[in-house]
Amino acid sequence: MVIFASFYFLPVTSTLLDPLHKQHEIHEAAATGLPHEAAGVPGTMSSVDAMVEEAKRRWAARDMAGEVGFLVMHHVGDANSYVSIYRAGSDRVALVGEGIHFKTSTGEVLSEDPPRTPVSEVNEFLTGLHLQHFEHWFLRWLYVLGGLLGAVCIATGFIFFVEKRKSQHAKSGSNGSRVVDSLAVTTVTGMVMAAVGMLVINRILPADLLGKADWEKAAFWTVWGLSFVHAYVRSAPVAHGLFNPAWREQCWGVVALSISAVLLNWATTGDHLIKTVFTDTYWPVAGVDLSLMACAVMSGWAALKLARRERGADVPVGKTEKQSGSDTGEVAHA
Repeated sequence: MVIFASFYFLPVTSTLLDPLHKQHEIHEAAATGLPHEAAGVPGTMSSVDAMVEEAKRRWAARDMAGEVGFLVMHHVGDANSYVSIYRAGSDRVALVGEGIHFKTSTGEVLSEDPPRTPVSEVNEFLTGLHLQHFEHWFLRWLYVLGGLLGAVCIATGFIFFVEKRKSQHAKSGSNGSRVVDSLAVTTVTGMVMAAVGMLVINRILPADLLGKADWEKAAFWTVWGLSFVHAYVRSAPVAHGLFNPAWREQCWGVVALSISAVLLNWATTGDHLIKTVFTDTYWPVAGVDLSLMACAVMSGWAALKLARRERGADVPVGKTEKQSGSDTGEVAHA
């Protein structure tokens, strides 16, 4: 919330605070010597490679050698153009830039970012924790584990909430549990289907398709929306206190989509697991494929478990009560 506060308050910052923000930019430009406005006169450009080497030399002189993480040119083609080069923060948790700014036409250094204050250090550390630019493999896997545990907490919370109230709604004849159960299915299995479905669409669509990212986002929302429709259509047993078969069916959907994503990546790029793991090792691609296969195995296992539970609990709540009542009567009569 703190890191992205400027986005959340965009309606305020772009209206009420906009004049103040612009005035701050003018004062900051005057203090750093960086041109705030374009001169309106065409300018030349010296070697950007030389600027990069100079920035790396200055970082090394501060005992913090590193590579360039971000480079931006301001007022392109103008006499007031300048280049800002920021250091990659992959060797530490805090997202630090250590920016150095060069005059584009001559390559001379105009300004270097000042030393960080205690407040800015806290902010950069929290931002680095969130954006995860660091290369600490153990810490990154802890993030993965934490994310999975959080997903388990959310999923089990949904299931406990629904199962606790399902029999009560069935006794009263209410259909409210159908909607809640459908939302739970959509949030748990439907979310996974939407995410993996986006990977499938990414491999199906041409790489040079205009607006491909928009098509992928549309695919995500479409699959997620259809998962809710499917979950609700199949939720009739929930009104009788039984399991919604959509849980099992969408688990099989995750299996199908995960395997399809791996096979489509192989078909479109030639990167299969034997190649990316053993011959031409490339862990970013191999890691995604292995994660998808693990997801398929776990989803298939969950689907089989759900199928066994459905077969063992396929008795409506009302019928169960009627049978138990008649059995009690027979015992009393005897």
